[in-house]
Amino acid sequence: MNKNSLYLFFWIPAILLILAPIFSFPYGFYTFLRLLISISAAFIIFFNYKSIKGINEISILFILIFILYNPVIPVYLTREIWLPINFITSGIYIYSFFKIKKTLSI
Repeated sequence: MNKNSLYLFFWIPAILLILAPIFSFPYGFYTFLRLLISISAAFIIFFNYKSIKGINEISILFILIFILYNPVIPVYLTREIWLPINFITSGIYIYSFFKIKKTLSI
């Protein structure tokens, strides 16, 4: 995973997860957000597993994120419940960015 894709797969989802509960977007945005989070989580799981040749806490966190945000079998929750979940998920993305950046020494 190079530097540009590292920023792409961590910061864009983190920012959108923070903006989603603050602003009122159309329903299509939230569907797009689910898809984006699922795809980025899948790539992070794959590249993290490939780079460390095993499963660690980051892989487990992103497996849980992938399950929660998957667009195929969506989890329906109220806006009030999604608010803290989105902020926590954004925090996980930011934490994982710095953890992976440190291990890759970029």
